[in-house]
Amino acid sequence: MSDIEIHHVANEASAPQEDEDVEQGESRKGSEVPKPSAKLKSKTNFCCIAKEYYSDYTNLVDSLHIMPRLMIHQRGFKINNTYGLTLNIRNSGLYPRLIRVSTDSRVDTSISIVEADLHRYLATDQLLEVKIWIRAKSWRDINRRRHIYIESYHPNIIFQVPIIVLHKLEEPSLCEFISLPRCVPNNKSYYEMIIYNPTEERIRMRFRNTNRGLTLNTLNKDLLPPKDYIKVLLVFHAEKLQSLKGFFNIKFGVMAPKMIIFDFLAKSMGVHLSGGTVPFGLTKFSREERRTVTVCNESSHEVMMSGTFDSDQRDVESATHSVASHFSNKLIDEAVSMHSVLIYDFEEDSNIQNVNYNATAPKHFGFVVPHSIPALSAAEIVINFRPLYDSNEPFSDDAEPPYFQRTRLIFCFTDAEECMESHFVVVSGEISGIEVELYPKVIDFRKIYLGEEHCAQIKILNVDAVPAKVAYKDTLEKDLGGVRVSPIEGLLLEPCCRGAFSLSFYTVHPSRFTITLRFKVVNGAHHKVHIKGTGQHVQLRTFPQLVEFGSIPMAVPQKRYMLLMNPLAVPITLQVTPSDDGAEQPLVLNIRDSTEMLPITVRDPIKHLQRAHEDMRNDSLELTDIKLTSLVPDMLSLKSLHINESAYSMEFEEDVMEPVPLLATHMLTNLKRQKIFDKTETDKRVIQEALHGLLSTKYFSIFTKHNNFIFMDWNALPSDPREVYCDNEIIYLRPNTGRTITILLIPNQVGYFHRSLTVRICPSVLSNSGSSENLQSVKTLIKSDFLCSKLWFEYNCVTPEIEWSHLVDLSSWIVYAGEEYEFDMSFYNRSNTGGFLHFDVIPNEMSFRDGTWKFYIGSGSRIIAKCAVSFRSLGNTRLTGLIKIVGASRPYAFHLFANVLPTEIRITPNYVQRRLQTYELHKVHFYIDNCSPTNTKLTMKLQDTTFQYLTTRGGVLASTGQSMYTTLVAIFPDPDLYQNILYVDLQFDHVMEIPITFLVEGVPLYFEPNIRQGFDAGQLYTDTKEQFQQNVYNHRFPVKVINKGFRTYRITVTRLKTYAQAKGRYSPCASQALTARFDITPKHLYLPSGCEERLEILISSWQEGVVLSDFLLQVTDQKYPQRKYTIKVTAKAEFVECQLVWSRKQLLFEYQSCEPLKQRSNIHTPELINKHALPIAEVRLQVCGPFRIKGLYEDTFEKEILVPIEALQHKDIFVILNRGAMKQFYCKQLEGRISVWALGRQLNPLALKVTVQVPDVLILQPELVVFDRGAPFDCSVSLVNQGCLRAEFKWKRLETAEQFVGDNDDPQDLVADFLSELLRMLEYNFSCEDEPNMTLRYQQCRCQFSQQSDTAELVLELLDELVNDLDLSHRPLVYPREVQSSEDSALELHSTSSFVRATIHDLLERLNVESSEQLSPASSEYCFAERFIYFHEKQGVVELPDVQPEHQCVLHVPHIRRSHELRATFQLTVVGGRSQCLSVTLVNLTQKIKFHKESVYLGIKPWYEQFNAVLRVENVTKYQLQLLVVELTPVHSAEKRLIEGYSTLVSSDLIHLEPLASDQLRLKGVLGFSESFCHTFGVLINGSASSHFWLRGQGVMPMLNADSKLPADHQDELDIVEEYRLLQRIYYYEMFKSITETDAEFSAAAGEEEGFQEDAITEDFSQLSESEEEMSSVRQRQHDTQLFKMVQTYVLVNNNQELPHATILKQLLLGVRYRKRLRDNGELYAKHQQVYQRHQQLHKAGSYKLPPNAKYFTVQPIPCQQQGHILDLGQLKRNTLRRFELQLHFSGPGKLIAAARTAVRIPGLFVDFSISPDQHADKKLSFWSEQCTTLEYFKKKYRNMLERLADAQDPTLKHSHSFDLDRLLKHQRTLTGKDRHLMEEYYNSLNPSVYADHKHHFTLAKVYSGSQSNYSGVDVRIVGYFKPETRYYEKDQFVEDYIYIDLHMGPTLPILLLGSIEA
Repeated sequence: MSDIEIHHVANEASAPQEDEDVEQGESRKGSEVPKPSAKLKSKTNFCCIAKEYYSDYTNLVDSLHIMPRLMIHQRGFKINNTYGLTLNIRNSGLYPRLIRVSTDSRVDTSISIVEADLHRYLATDQLLEVKIWIRAKSWRDINRRRHIYIESYHPNIIFQVPIIVLHKLEEPSLCEFISLPRCVPNNKSYYEMIIYNPTEERIRMRFRNTNRGLTLNTLNKDLLPPKDYIKVLLVFHAEKLQSLKGFFNIKFGVMAPKMIIFDFLAKSMGVHLSGGTVPFGLTKFSREERRTVTVCNESSHEVMMSGTFDSDQRDVESATHSVASHFSNKLIDEAVSMHSVLIYDFEEDSNIQNVNYNATAPKHFGFVVPHSIPALSAAEIVINFRPLYDSNEPFSDDAEPPYFQRTRLIFCFTDAEECMESHFVVVSGEISGIEVELYPKVIDFRKIYLGEEHCAQIKILNVDAVPAKVAYKDTLEKDLGGVRVSPIEGLLLEPCCRGAFSLSFYTVHPSRFTITLRFKVVNGAHHKVHIKGTGQHVQLRTFPQLVEFGSIPMAVPQKRYMLLMNPLAVPITLQVTPSDDGAEQPLVLNIRDSTEMLPITVRDPIKHLQRAHEDMRNDSLELTDIKLTSLVPDMLSLKSLHINESAYSMEFEEDVMEPVPLLATHMLTNLKRQKIFDKTETDKRVIQEALHGLLSTKYFSIFTKHNNFIFMDWNALPSDPREVYCDNEIIYLRPNTGRTITILLIPNQVGYFHRSLTVRICPSVLSNSGSSENLQSVKTLIKSDFLCSKLWFEYNCVTPEIEWSHLVDLSSWIVYAGEEYEFDMSFYNRSNTGGFLHFDVIPNEMSFRDGTWKFYIGSGSRIIAKCAVSFRSLGNTRLTGLIKIVGASRPYAFHLFANVLPTEIRITPNYVQRRLQTYELHKVHFYIDNCSPTNTKLTMKLQDTTFQYLTTRGGVLASTGQSMYTTLVAIFPDPDLYQNILYVDLQFDHVMEIPITFLVEGVPLYFEPNIRQGFDAGQLYTDTKEQFQQNVYNHRFPVKVINKGFRTYRITVTRLKTYAQAKGRYSPCASQALTARFDITPKHLYLPSGCEERLEILISSWQEGVVLSDFLLQVTDQKYPQRKYTIKVTAKAEFVECQLVWSRKQLLFEYQSCEPLKQRSNIHTPELINKHALPIAEVRLQVCGPFRIKGLYEDTFEKEILVPIEALQHKDIFVILNRGAMKQFYCKQLEGRISVWALGRQLNPLALKVTVQVPDVLILQPELVVFDRGAPFDCSVSLVNQGCLRAEFKWKRLETAEQFVGDNDDPQDLVADFLSELLRMLEYNFSCEDEPNMTLRYQQCRCQFSQQSDTAELVLELLDELVNDLDLSHRPLVYPREVQSSEDSALELHSTSSFVRATIHDLLERLNVESSEQLSPASSEYCFAERFIYFHEKQGVVELPDVQPEHQCVLHVPHIRRSHELRATFQLTVVGGRSQCLSVTLVNLTQKIKFHKESVYLGIKPWYEQFNAVLRVENVTKYQLQLLVVELTPVHSAEKRLIEGYSTLVSSDLIHLEPLASDQLRLKGVLGFSESFCHTFGVLINGSASSHFWLRGQGVMPMLNADSKLPADHQDELDIVEEYRLLQRIYYYEMFKSITETDAEFSAAAGEEEGFQEDAITEDFSQLSESEEEMSSVRQRQHDTQLFKMVQTYVLVNNNQELPHATILKQLLLGVRYRKRLRDNGELYAKHQQVYQRHQQLHKAGSYKLPPNAKYFTVQPIPCQQQGHILDLGQLKRNTLRRFELQLHFSGPGKLIAAARTAVRIPGLFVDFSISPDQHADKKLSFWSEQCTTLEYFKKKYRNMLERLADAQDPTLKHSHSFDLDRLLKHQRTLTGKDRHLMEEYYNSLNPSVYADHKHHFTLAKVYSGSQSNYSGVDVRIVGYFKPETRYYEKDQFVEDYIYIDLHMGPTLPILLLGSIEA
């Protein structure tokens, strides 16, 4: 399946015909669609018929066919891949449409239109092809939805063509941002949007649109088809000139609505042209054609119009971007088609979109435009085409008519004398050229001689209406002849006039020819004239007809002359060359190797040879003597040629002039090398060099080539040599003249020969230069092979007849072998010709005394050969040789005869036997004596010269008994037994033999370095332990192993042991940890002969020390495997740790912000020191922080560098501060470091610090919004200097604006403003003129009444700005003019600097600054300051934060009317820092913020439970608000805040609210023990308004109350008094009175007990209102007694059906009393706080998981006890079970988590909690109780509480029946470990309690509630069992102990258990 789906426009339902009926798809669901045939009901007058036609919906939308309408890509795009597609647009409407194609993805999408300027308008049925390329360069949003926009104008509509990628697309695809096309008001803007459904289901679609003027139409389609799309047409009616942004929602099915944002920008003017191109037809010069273009004014006002031609007529112009801006040609070639069926040929030319314009085209076109176009009307533009004939600027000669011209017309439309909109029209036309007629068309010369001149005329007639200029241009067949046409400048013909050209012609073609002449008409076409004819060649005569040489010798030069004559009446050019001759150089240049045959040098003074040499030399002088003449022949006819002998021939030009540039290059090189320009007579030397180079060329080599024939040397005739030489220069012969040539013959073959020379003949031709000034012809050689003639000559070459003797007999002589004997050989020539002879074959024993073996023998002459011979064989000997005569057919033999005698010698020693090592140099000397009476020659030779040689291998011993010696040198590479024989040859077939034997041992293996004596690696760096454990070797030492022998060896490496050196001795590593490792690789080495291999010694250690290792190398000879050789190698290394230290501990930089030109490079140079004498090849330095480093000065600074460090080197590292990174840091100390990595370890880094000091003034609130307070007030703007430098600032007010922001204005404020303005305008005071300070004077006077004119306001604004910006804190420095001297003034009178200096002095003198010593008045000196916002200080200084934390600038804020807003903008300029803007907005509003609840009720919660409250605050203004939330309730100290409760703001106390936005305030806290919790929070709004809200609630202490039936425990009197004092604080009188009533039955006996008698007890609490501080001690006592008696008369009334008042009062009393004790007792509060913290840790999220049962949960009560109750069990029988119950009631709110414990383990007592499961199933209660088991360790008797307290001082008796596990208080009984473990399990109360005395208490039972919510009112029963056993209890023993019932996070209820043991 293809990746791309192309969607076409389907036959859908027709759209409505009226734009007014286009509505939302949701509202048109049931409406009826009008028929397509309905016409548009227009109520407006259209500007043109085209707009009226396209205003119809069908014509607007359906007439533009876009194929495809939607493009879908199945898979995702890939980066750097090019995807191509083609978009076709066709217009089926009746009128042309202006089309513009664009895209929203310009980064990766490119659009290409062929000649875009010509295809902007689509005519009817015209098809436009648009090519699109997509190429993404990053993965970011690569598969996003892209769009191609097709915009059509008049009316304006945009068609959307989306490009969708289906990869991971699961929802309908649409465009989320739409830009509607611009249009003028009262027009409509159209936009067609595409929505695509990628799913397999139909989706319902609904629109929600609330925008006025925008309608949506879906053609009654509200269902999205699966895998298809629908079109949505947006119509926007622009009513006014505005910029609009809005949105509408589209909902698909059940998905969330999608918001579509659109924007629209109206145009103030709209103009449309009916066409974009105006083509004209073929037109002649001075003819005219016209076309019209309609222009429509869509605006509602008149539009001015002007037009001009495009001034920038570039050859390449395009309306769209070139495709080359995004893609190269290669990428386009590789474009992947997005559809498998469509294949596109993308243009390789990147300029295919461009249109070529002609720069000269505007002069041929004209136009007429109307000056103005009325509103909503149309006008016509008339464009004419009139080709203009311009003789000064003709068309190019290469161009042929018709001439195509194209240009652009630019039309500018304005509505206020300003260019607002422009359009262009491309105009084009064709110009026909000027027409002329030529006669004749063909000229036939018939038969003519080569080079003969002929003349003719060619007539021209101008048949056009404009002047015509005709000129001769060129000849097409230039090689066939010469042509000269006059006049050269051509003919200028008026209309209907004629002219003629004169033609001169000759041919050089010796057959039929046709030549074409071309004439060019300026601004016209080319015309041709043909010349026809037949060419004939000329003949040549010679004297003599035949040259005869006669009989001539072999190889001797012969010279003859020949005269050449020109028999014709025309000049000819000829050249003579030999024919049928050899190709090789003759004799002298073909000498063979001298070792093959001895050379012969010819030095005989032969007369005719010398004469020939002299003649040749004379000829060469004549040839080199060149004279330049300018002779003109006497007779000249009309058809003859003009001759100039000074002209050069063609060969001279080719052979001499072509190599001149190369000669010049070599000449300059030679001149520079010789430094010739530094010497004298430079011109002479340069001319000499130039002539030398010129004469060495090929052309001049003929002058000297024959000079050396007399000195020829040769040994034999070559195979094909040259024989004939002649003058081959170019010869020019005038008519009836002649020239003599030289023929030189050097024969090399014997016999008679008849041969010839070839003469090439050609007439002289004219050069085709066309110059009319110099009509002289130039000699040129026409190289044609068939213009040849023959010059014949003959000769006879013969050899001489020589007499000589071929036998030389030396038998009568006494001859010894080796001695030389001399003899002569005589030769006589008896013939008439001379010749050459030489010894061809010479015996080895024979030689020549004078070295001559080649001879020349003349006719009748004799020569003698001086010879010598030395015999080398014994007995009768014969030698034979050959003599050859040059040219003879065969050689001749000669013979030598002699009898030779032998010689004898003696040699010592006569045998050799030695024992050697491999490669051991050994020498053996042999002594030789001559025993014969003659000279003895001998040679010595070894039978086997392998590895052995002799220093002397022969010699000659004199006959006097001379001796000699030779040395045998032997060196053997391989071990073996070597045997040899020395042969001594006496040259007379007598040979002596001496046996030689060598036994060689060892192996020829050599090591580099030599490890045979051991290998010391020296100091090495240790490796890391990881590298050592991974067998990574960082130290490798190559050892080169060279097999210098000639056999193959194999080496096997074995490691013996590794040991370390410690304290001067060696210890093997076997007894120590392995810290070092040695190895040699490879283990096996195969070494062929002459091979060079490499061993590597691998060393690794991770600890320091000296380590050694032994290796064994076993060498095996492959030729003799049984032979083995062993080499022991010891390797040693000393390891040290790598130490690279820095010369400093840290580097400190300081950076201060200043001018860029003042900044200096902050560079430090620390040293990195290598402590060891070992280099490190690579050290990696990496810097972090704003720094850069480099290792060398010339390097660039980098973040990371690699540097080598030599041994003991102090390496400089350059560290620079990266100033570019400092711009983002202000007043910070930045830290960095240079990390060092070497050898796999990270070493000590170098710390870097930089202190950035920048003045940085920050406006804490740059946008200040303040609210009116009813009167002017001052507020502060806080400036904070966040930098490190003192900052100077200055305020400047930029603008002030006031506006009404409410619904109704305040009439009273409005009248007051009017009155104050009138009073201000009537009061004008001129007292400001008395002020001497000009600045103050202006500021006072400008506050008076001023004329309300534009000019005055402009001047005042300028003066305001000048005065406010004028800084007169210092006097201007006026430099006095220096008195210049007259000389200087004269020089600088008119200089530029003098004018500038004079102008500055003049300005300073005119400026009145006498009274400007002080600061200029502050910017607050504004007129009518009560109406403005201004600063009281204009400038100031902000110190550093430690000196001045914050600088307050006082800002004056006036009073404004209600619902008014005053805005002011100020600029803060900081010297050396950044400028900022302050926006101050003053507004008078009644309401600023709104709380959704002003009072939040938190409910009733336990004291420990944390509450979380959320309060929403809303900004009801359109301003940004800064809210500061502050708690107004007095905040308690952190130590006591758990008592009364607290509240904390969780969210930020500073809230920023956007206009009409809202935010949440989050609070948390604990209600504590406060019955009425109320906390007040205040909200400060922008520092100028406030609001409040409250938190309310009740904090309660949960309790477990005992049954009131149980008697209360004993209560002290002080506790009773304290309780009643607390009642006074709990209830005031009225409340207490309302909840109590008098008990009439109360007895007064209680009063008598106190001894205080009263008739009646008052009920008035006012009598007790006196404060306790004012009472005396006696009065206090009476007060307490009265209160006690009075309270006793009251009882509580149960007004609540759920809880009795007594319970509430008891809970209140316990809470108040506990709260009072917490305030007074710090230790108690600390314990209470510890309990609360343990509770928080227990319920912290993720910190604790609640147990499934209650066994392991620790119940933590607060340190508070209720009043106890007494449970009296009475008499108890031993070994009898007693059951009892306790009724408890849980008063909350809270959770029921409780435990029962006793101080000791009471034997036999077991209790458990019991709660009705039916009533409280939702509480998730779980229970645990101690099992009824008894351990054997509890054998002690029970001791009650009183007994234990009495014996508490004795540790041995404390808890006598139980076991205290504290280490300081151990029981005295002996325990084992097992026993102690069992007791730890049994003593279940060993829990993490916060109370130390509870850790050993025994827990009886627990109840745990897993409920998540609080509750109250649970009845709890405690069921107990008590069985006193005899072994624990004695008779009549009293049982007294407390059962403590602990409530988690509540008080403890003590129950006193009483009983006595019966007998």
